[in-house]
Amino acid sequence: MRAINISFLLLLFRFAYPQGAFVEIGDAGKLKSEIKKHSEEVNSIKSDFVQEKNLSMLQEIVTSQGRFLFRKPGDIRWGYSKPYEYVIVVADGKFRISNEGKISEFDIGSNQMFRQISDMIVMAISGDFVDSEEFDISFFENADFYLAELKPHARQIADMLSAIKIYFDKTSLDVKKLKFIEPGDDYTLIIFKNYQKNMDLKDSEFIFN
Repeated sequence: MRAINISFLLLLFRFAYPQGAFVEIGDAGKLKSEIKKHSEEVNSIKSDFVQEKNLSMLQEIVTSQGRFLFRKPGDIRWGYSKPYEYVIVVADGKFRISNEGKISEFDIGSNQMFRQISDMIVMAISGDFVDSEEFDISFFENADFYLAELKPHARQIADMLSAIKIYFDKTSLDVKKLKFIEPGDDYTLIIFKNYQKNMDLKDSEFIFN
């Protein structure tokens, strides 16, 4: 009878929390320590990605893909290859954009918005946000992922993003997905594939040829 009761409770639990649904983690102290430790151990990331841009006004999802590179302390190359070529590079205090060969450059130090965007991207992809006081942070989990939901305090950021959702693989703690949610519920979902970490990334990969 006891075995039957336990099986019945497990069945109820399964229907109460559908597969894939996230449940909030009440005491996330241990998880925060593990994420922080993992972040400190990752020095570089190389990954393909698929990006889905949801535009509620147009009722469509715009899909693009490319390759992402990250190297500590804050070098980033976000290169789109399909459906068009578009590259963002953050390195040497500069925020550079190449739009089908046309290059624009901005000084991060003299532009607060670009500095905040740069810091936010580095923080999200590296998982280095645990001790940040710039966000309200909540943690959730399902069978496959830990989810950190960050809501920015700064008005300038909150006007652009209402929340950032970071999905961690439950086994490796690697960042598998990023979701940037805008006011009005449009969002950008980035899914990482062929993820590699602690690769030797050359300086030449963070400049435009």
